[in-house]
Amino acid sequence: MKTTVDLRDDVYYYIVSQFGNRNISKTINELLVGELFGKRDKTMFGAAKWLRNASWKDVRDESDRHF
Repeated sequence: MKTTVDLRDDVYYYIVSQFGNRNISKTINELLVGELFGKRDKTMFGAAKWLRNASWKDVRDESDRHF
């Protein structure tokens, strides 16, 4: 959805200097989502506990079980 947002000059220049002129909408969206809905980490909801704590080298293929 497109809309117009009036930013203070200092906010605009900070966003442009830190994130670039082409990332203004993306940056504003990420900031608003973080503030409105709380910052969410990427989770593995529903995954087994051993899988959440394992590194990729610990995860074996199904073929490894059959010698």
